Amino acid sequence: MHPSLKSKRIEKAFLPILFFPLIAMFCLPGESRGATFAARVSPPNFELKAKPGDVLREIITIENADTEPAVYQIRTADWDLNDQGGVIIYPPDKPLAPSSCRPWTRIERRTLKLAPNRVKRYRVEVHVPEDAKDGEWRFAVVISPDPKTLDAMKFGMLKMPIAGSIAVIVYVTVGDARPDLEFIAVKRKEANGNKMPVVRLHNIGNAHARPFGSVMAEDADKKKAELILVPFPILPGQTTDVKLGVDPEISGIQKIEDLVFPVRLKGLIEWDGGTYQLDSVME
Repeated sequence: MHPSLKSKRIEKAFLPILFFPLIAMFCLPGESRGATFAARVSPPNFELKAKPGDVLREIITIENADTEPAVYQIRTADWDLNDQGGVIIYPPDKPLAPSSCRPWTRIERRTLKLAPNRVKRYRVEVHVPEDAKDGEWRFAVVISPDPKTLDAMKFGMLKMPIAGSIAVIVYVTVGDARPDLEFIAVKRKEANGNKMPVVRLHNIGNAHARPFGSVMAEDADKKKAELILVPFPILPGQTTDVKLGVDPEISGIQKIEDLVFPVRLKGLIEWDGGTYQLDSVME
């Protein structure tokens, strides 16, 4: 690959811990002998923009943070979000998702061996077809330990393999694709025994949205507080409840339970290319 070739990209939006930190399923707890899965991978995601016919070239940094040599398996996969905001990585034998651009992708190699504390700049390419339609296309690059190198943890007579994977999420927006959010309602949603205020939004656009902003809340006792939208991606066609969180340093309250409902909410919800002026009552 020629070093002068540069990808066409928009900023990498590093997803907050509240969403999915590195999309990782880490090793099972306990002591193990020999090699484990101790990889550091960055960035956690790419948000790329392209035109039909473009070739996008990106670098994923993979570091072996273990004290032993490691062998990794690398593949592409389709993915989706569940209602809780978790990422679902689909197995290799599942048919291509409608939003998949895996057939457009090229990865440097499928097996990678790294000595302890060594770093590999791993190359990924996306070859956008000339006839690609406007829209958002997605895939993930999944890094996992090679099954042949996995140790086993012993619990009495039971042996459990140490398993894990890290997925780098990739969005590819082709042409004039953009998000468009539609306000549905404000409500309180049950979560861990508490009722968390949420804004329900529907994405009628053809690219993912990540709404942000703050709203002023005035409760039944005229107490006021500032609530923050917790950043959360909304995929095309999805209806999602975006949480309204409390930052005690700026909110004026310590927790949502300090408010007396009903609560009136006013503020500006923003996303890439759009806004919505919220003015609604939450019972």
